[in-house]
Amino acid sequence: MTRTAREYLRVSIDHSGQEQSPEDQHRENLAAADEIDAVLGEPYRDIGSASRYAKKSRDDFDRLTDDLRTHAFGDAGDVLMIWENSRGSRKTGEWCTLIDLCEEGGYKIHVTSHGRTYDPTNGRDRKSLLEDAVDSEFESYKTHRRVLRDVTSAAADGKPHGVCPYGYLREYKMIKGRMKPVRQYVDPEAAPNVVELFERLRAGHSFRTIAADWAARGIASRRGTPFGAATLRGMATKVAYIGQRSHHGRTTQATWPAITDDPAFEGTFWAVQAIITDQARRTVRPGGARHAFSSVLRCDVCSEAMTVTYRRAGGKDQPAAYQCHGKGCTRINKDAVDEIVTGEIIAYLSRPEIHKELAADDGESPELHAVRAELARVRPQLAEMEEATPETLAEGRVLARMIEAKEEEIAALEIRERELSTPPALVGVPADDVAGWWKGAEVSTRRAVAALLLVPALLGEVRVRRGRGQSEAERLYWNQESHDSQSL
Repeated sequence: MTRTAREYLRVSIDHSGQEQSPEDQHRENLAAADEIDAVLGEPYRDIGSASRYAKKSRDDFDRLTDDLRTHAFGDAGDVLMIWENSRGSRKTGEWCTLIDLCEEGGYKIHVTSHGRTYDPTNGRDRKSLLEDAVDSEFESYKTHRRVLRDVTSAAADGKPHGVCPYGYLREYKMIKGRMKPVRQYVDPEAAPNVVELFERLRAGHSFRTIAADWAARGIASRRGTPFGAATLRGMATKVAYIGQRSHHGRTTQATWPAITDDPAFEGTFWAVQAIITDQARRTVRPGGARHAFSSVLRCDVCSEAMTVTYRRAGGKDQPAAYQCHGKGCTRINKDAVDEIVTGEIIAYLSRPEIHKELAADDGESPELHAVRAELARVRPQLAEMEEATPETLAEGRVLARMIEAKEEEIAALEIRERELSTPPALVGVPADDVAGWWKGAEVSTRRAVAALLLVPALLGEVRVRRGRGQSEAERLYWNQESHDSQSL
């Protein structure tokens, strides 16, 4: 009776360093099936590493073991065909399970590169298969260590690795049978878009606004897909754009240049990091609000936030108004309030002493750069510690102390950063045209400025009181701690 052979096909690298595709494996398996009088049945296919260090799952390998376990694989006497031993798995434990399942189901294992069919019920065949499994796992270990060593060495030398960032191009060369990057350089067509991204973020534009604008202008990724807000956020955090290489929280000088030779760009980069960090702590999605003072104003009756509402009366639309979000205690004309509050903000930012303080440090000082660079290095270290799983109670205690120390280090750096830096939303406010700057600013920037200034220690928390017959100005209460302490 003719047996059925079912292949397990997976992309691999042969001993000459060349990729052996599933199609190539299938052709050789087809010839081998003729030699053992077998007919090829439905194959199992995976693309991914069988290494014990692999992170991606192999769905068809799991289906294969399930089919062997439930006898859905085929009849007793049928054959599992693989191109070479390591194609099944480089994990000794998985190989043992595979051999045991084949033995229980009465299946043979044919290894095409060996030119041999193994019987798992035969002691010598089983020994050969297990010895090959141990050898494959050891080879996997050596490969893993070599890759880690190469990556660490490349990081220390500042060499490119991974996906080439948008805005750069790479030159590759064949080294030891593999294409490796040897040079990364600025893409003259895409680089201006990256610079624009950082300049607009510093000016207060939201990721969503920039993404929509780029889509309308036809600016797309290398694959031709539009940039989403999440993708732009990821781009905005890459130290590669200032000519640095990051690896496991450590940064080194890269072998490639910054995305622009403008010396002011590095200051812009770090100012954007401060903005992103600030936005990451918000509970409201950036770009989602349409009004500068919505949720910033407060009801003086119940202290709930005031939000913009619209009404119709007598078949006509009524003017937009701020209304208490809680019980609706208070309601006040939006346009009149906006004019009053905006006037106070512009007048405050136009004061010479306030503007002098804003201009004292625009994010360009070497000390501030050093503090932000250190924050960029230690924050990933904390994240890595928090994700670690200690194996013993003693390790857990040591890890807890390390996390506490790292948190204290970060807190101290953040305090120093605040001391050295201008609030990101206020960077670049012109001394001679605050009103024009405010008019052209994004809503997200106006909201950030309002949240910064409309607090008791500065301009005051703006609260809306009840007051029939009173003007909007009379109904606004500016809750301040002290008129003499209004300073950034």
